[in-house]
Amino acid sequence: RGTLLKVYAGKDLSLELAIAPAALFVGDRGDLTELLGNLLDNACKWCRGRVRLTARSDESAGPRERLSLIVEDDGPGISAEDRARVLERGVRADQNVPGHGLGLAMVHDTVDLYGGQLAIDASPLGGARISLRLPGR
Repeated sequence: RGTLLKVYAGKDLSLELAIAPAALFVGDRGDLTELLGNLLDNACKWCRGRVRLTARSDESAGPRERLSLIVEDDGPGISAEDRARVLERGVRADQNVPGHGLGLAMVHDTVDLYGGQLAIDASPLGGARISLRLPGR
């Protein structure tokens, strides 16, 4: 959190964290760091000033709980036409914005490795919402 606030200090960034105590990631800590790092960096890059991370245990998944991670922002969002494309390596939604187009592709690949699900849609904040569901306990 502190690093993101320093990197994006010029944005007057509001980074909201809503992490439930029961939210548990079953996997490599480095993978979780990479997932959250890429998602939060993208959200901070594109937001107007507000980013929210929600983590909770999703018990509606049946006998095996799943971890639900949602990162959303108040930026321009990702158009419906671009949502599948931005998960490909080297593809960016806006070629005029610096980046390599690897962050969301890496998130997608990691989520696949864990047998999870990734969805991109519009956030109530006005920008993009990226939702991950990963195996839990």
